[in-house]
Amino acid sequence: MPLNERDRIEILMMIGVGDRMRTQQEVCRLFHEMHPDREPVSQSTVSRIERKYRELGHVRDAPRQGRPKINENVQQDVILSALENPHCTVRQVSRDLNIGKSSVSNIFKKAPE
Repeated sequence: MPLNERDRIEILMMIGVGDRMRTQQEVCRLFHEMHPDREPVSQSTVSRIERKYRELGHVRDAPRQGRPKINENVQQDVILSALENPHCTVRQVSRDLNIGKSSVSNIFKKAPE
């Protein structure tokens, strides 16, 4: 299971600062002792987290690649337009809201009935 941001911050805190720093192996062991029910972290994972923090100043995930998701407000607008006029077509809603026909169709498919 991948580490979330909270886990990565916990690992950074385990590493420590100044003369109170732990080795990566010690951090791996300590993390496993604190979370015995989880898969142990490797030394390379600790190294990557430490390097990411030094280079970027944070350990957040990078933004994902790909097409952005449709805004929830737009999804609500699509559903409301269908509720207001149940006889409207995908093409009409698409034109009225200035979004793609396939997006409107996908919203209709995912909407609860």
